[in-house]
Amino acid sequence: MAIHQACHPNKLLHDEKTEPHVKLEKGHDYLFALLSERNANPDRANKIDRLLWEELGDQGAILATDSSGFTRITRKRGTLHFLSMIQKGFAMSLPIIKREAGTLVKQEADNILCTFPEPLNAMRAAEGIRKKLEAHNQSIEDSDSHIRYSFGIGYGSFLRFSHDIFGDEVNVASKLGEDTATENTILVSKAAYGRLGEVPAQWYLTSPKIVSLGGTALEYREAAHQPK
Repeated sequence: MAIHQACHPNKLLHDEKTEPHVKLEKGHDYLFALLSERNANPDRANKIDRLLWEELGDQGAILATDSSGFTRITRKRGTLHFLSMIQKGFAMSLPIIKREAGTLVKQEADNILCTFPEPLNAMRAAEGIRKKLEAHNQSIEDSDSHIRYSFGIGYGSFLRFSHDIFGDEVNVASKLGEDTATENTILVSKAAYGRLGEVPAQWYLTSPKIVSLGGTALEYREAAHQPK
């Protein structure tokens, strides 16, 4: 049900007894209704901003994945072949995400977006998925059925909805995972590796590298697992 049908945002702003976390669904309708109210009443912007962050604000690590070979394999083997690969990759990834206390945000085309309590959880999940896909690829001869992901990890505050998240580090993780990382690599944002503190045992981080994001410099490192 759309938010304006359940409870108009004006009621939230003027009725101090309203408990938004009880009465309102946390979907896009909620966001757009309050943003519409914010745009129409700039004097209420601070109050609406506080409401949105109190109601929808979250913090944690963000993992964004992307698969490689989409254009080549689709043109060679067809859309359904690649869609079947997407399904296989997702089915193998989801248990590993859950094992590391992850929350699936969405699967969109050949991308997966999920959140974790800490960057190390996201790094372990990425490495677990990479190893699972590697084992799968080694078990089949057809190279056009091999599944390979690239991974980007951020850490910070974001707004969480029923099937999406918004925030600066969400953009950073997506930039690293979809545009910067090559297949089988795990890239970690400055905020994410800063949250780690010391480099975890059996992990190695490269020296910092820079990529442009929206005209600004984005610092990241590549993470590699080195078991004993």
